Amino acid sequence: MLHAQVVPLKKVFAVFLLLALLSALSHQSGFDLWLAHRLYAFEGGNGHPFPWRDNYWLYNVLHEGGRALVKRLFFLDVALFLGSWLLAGLRRYRQIFFYVAISTLLATALISSLKHVTRIPCPQSLAEFGGHRAWIDYWQLFSPRLPKGSCYPAGHASGGYAWLCLAFIFPFASRRFFVWMVPGLLLGLVFGVAQQLRGAHFISHDLMTVALCWLISALVLAAMQAIQQAHRTLMYPLELAYAAEQHYSR
Repeated sequence: MLHAQVVPLKKVFAVFLLLALLSALSHQSGFDLWLAHRLYAFEGGNGHPFPWRDNYWLYNVLHEGGRALVKRLFFLDVALFLGSWLLAGLRRYRQIFFYVAISTLLATALISSLKHVTRIPCPQSLAEFGGHRAWIDYWQLFSPRLPKGSCYPAGHASGGYAWLCLAFIFPFASRRFFVWMVPGLLLGLVFGVAQQLRGAHFISHDLMTVALCWLISALVLAAMQAIQQAHRTLMYPLELAYAAEQHYSR
C-alpha cells in the first residue's frame, strides 16, 4: 500500500522551479559552453567531434548497457505487478508496483517527446565541437524557424532520474525518502556525466531532466491518492448501507 501522507505539492513545485531555473541560467549564462569546452579540451579535442564520443565504456557500457538495464528494471517491476495478482505475498505491494511503472513510463515518455520538439542542439552538433549547428538562446527553445535539436532535455539520463519515484513511496522528507532518492540520483548522474563526456548533452539538459522526473513522480502519486480518496468517499455510504442491512436482517 502507498502511504496516506498528502504530497506537499507546493514544496514539490518549488524544487521543480528551482531546478528549471538553474537549467535556464546554466544555458543562458554560458556555463554550459564553458563546461563543455573544459571537457572537450580535457579529452584532447581540436576541432573534431568529441574524442570520447565512441568510447567503449561511455557508449557500449553506460549508454547502451544503461539503456538495457533500465528497461529490465521496468519490466521486472511490471512482472512483479502482474505477479501480485497470483502471489499473496506480493499483493500488499501491488499499488507500489503500479505507481513505479506509471511514473517511470510517463517521465521517460515526456522527456523523449520534448526532445523531438525542442531546438537546442547537443554540444557535438555545434560547429566549435566539430558539428554544423550554431549556439541558440534559451528563448528560442521552441522556435519554428530552427531545426529540431533532438537533445533537450537529456533522454538517457531520464532512464535513471525517473527512478526518483522510489523515494515518493515513503513519506515526503522522511529518512527513508532521502535514502531511496539515492538509486535514481546515482543512476541519472552516472548516465548524465557519461553523456556529457561524449558531447551528447550540456549540464542544463540534465538539470531539466531531474526537474521533470521529480515533478512527475510527485504528480503521479498525488493523482493516485486523489483517486483512492474519491473511491473511499464514494464507497463509504454504500458500506454503511450494507452494514445497516446486515444488522437489521439478523
